[in-house]
Amino acid sequence: MTVYFKTKVASEWIDYNGHMQDAYYGLIFSYAVDAFQDTVGFDRAYRAKTGCTIYLIEEHKYYFEELKEGDLVEVKIQVLDAEKKLFQLHCLMLKNGKVVAASELLEMHVKQLPSPHGVPIPKEIIKKLRLLMLTEGHNEKIECRARSISIARNKTSSSTI
Repeated sequence: MTVYFKTKVASEWIDYNGHMQDAYYGLIFSYAVDAFQDTVGFDRAYRAKTGCTIYLIEEHKYYFEELKEGDLVEVKIQVLDAEKKLFQLHCLMLKNGKVVAASELLEMHVKQLPSPHGVPIPKEIIKKLRLLMLTEGHNEKIECRARSISIARNKTSSSTI
């Protein structure tokens, strides 16, 4: 797994219980996924050129340890699966090397106009996603999964929004 994002827990992210509010775990995971997407080719230039972007279809988050103001965290991302229009990610948030939260996401490649609809991921990007599946421990046992997200493969399915 590669680290895609690092940040310190900001004071405005702390809730009335004295630890990071749950919404900010999502923000950190979202920033990490943005950095990941830029790395594989779904960057600003790609979005401007193609009119395509990525939509989050489903997400599961798991919380294991609370975070406090000033804690330094990093997010590692693993590609679990990738197909024609969809890809699945598993993210780990770590503090001092210890997992404090996990997120599993299902993402769709979307053409935004004339109305949002799923479209095939370019071949060069799907190759990068699949290469990451192989090189980043795709076959390792994934912890932190109460129930699994998966890409349903149905030949008649059109993967639309």
